[in-house]
Amino acid sequence: MHTFRSGIVSRTARTLGPMVVHSMRAFLREEPAGPGASRYVSSPSGRPGDLVHTRPVRAVGLRRRESATQLEYLTETSRGQLLSATGALFHCGQPNAPLIGFAPSTQGVARHCDPSYTSTVGLRQAGADDLIAAYEQPAINWLLDAGADVVVIDYPRDPKSGIQLYCDHQSGALALRDAITAARTLGCRGVLGLWGFSQGGATVAAYLEDVDRDGKYPTAAVVGAPPIRLDDVLDHVDGSLATGVIAYTLAGLMVSSPKIRAEIVGVLTDDGLAELTENLTTCTAGSLLTSGWRRTNRWSTTGQSLGELADLLPATRAEILRRVVGEKPENQPSCPVRLWGSRNDDIVPFNQAAELARKWPTTEFVERTGPRLPGRTGLGHFGPYFYHLAEDASWLLGKLR
Repeated sequence: MHTFRSGIVSRTARTLGPMVVHSMRAFLREEPAGPGASRYVSSPSGRPGDLVHTRPVRAVGLRRRESATQLEYLTETSRGQLLSATGALFHCGQPNAPLIGFAPSTQGVARHCDPSYTSTVGLRQAGADDLIAAYEQPAINWLLDAGADVVVIDYPRDPKSGIQLYCDHQSGALALRDAITAARTLGCRGVLGLWGFSQGGATVAAYLEDVDRDGKYPTAAVVGAPPIRLDDVLDHVDGSLATGVIAYTLAGLMVSSPKIRAEIVGVLTDDGLAELTENLTTCTAGSLLTSGWRRTNRWSTTGQSLGELADLLPATRAEILRRVVGEKPENQPSCPVRLWGSRNDDIVPFNQAAELARKWPTTEFVERTGPRLPGRTGLGHFGPYFYHLAEDASWLLGKLR
């Protein structure tokens, strides 16, 4: 009898092989349509979940029966502002397939890093010092090959500046909810599951905690390495290869209010402002070159790290605390949840997942204990994700049968 666990090795080979070929073709010569299907209308008319625009695209690694569509749809922020957002819907080509709402991990905050675009590129140089890398496309393609449809969000952006609302987990959760509504409009009727790792893990956790349970609540969810408290993450990642995500976080905070912007700008040196700006124009690979292994005390006028300063700036700290996930004990998940964290994670502290597991005692908590790797390169964060990807995907799809 066929199950979702059947043929894990062959499925992995089937999904990775075509993606490598398609990525190399794109890298060498093909030019997919550019990013930015969304117009980021500041005052759109309609309701969250309404479709604005769709277009078929060629995503890397898809097999013959599978297809992809870029979406533009309406959503709202955690402050109730209606705006347009983008994403992508992947069809597996099978009837009555489960639908996976997929919240991506950090790929960068520039528009050419949005998953709905990177899925059409795979791997490509973007300018002299940047690289587009659709590194979660193997997970999407694995789920497709296993017989699920997948809707992936691009995280919403501030309509005026175009800056991503980075790690505003509650706004990300609303964008995921509304992308699922759009996918339903396009014919995806199967049972709902959620998938998220890192930034996406916190987004899915916020969804489980906050989203109204009006038919959009999942049957099961996977939450991996969620950064539920940003202040702890800022301290943990400072000086690592992934220091650039601190710039993403600051920018996402600054667009929250003029007061927060003034607080942060007031403590940045000219070099700090320049580094912040440069990180906002690249994907994660470019940020590694810009800020890798640098400490943010060199960005501040006081010589303190930006994690330390964030605790001292009152409006900034209040916004960070507003984004904490797991603070609503009355809103426990009401579906099976596999929550996992890695003991030697060098980007998101392990205690983030462990703390959420204590607050959500009904979840299945998986502690991953890989080796402690030198260099603070991020391998302690991403390695367990990909090593256990097939196991976690099989668990999720098994719950959706």
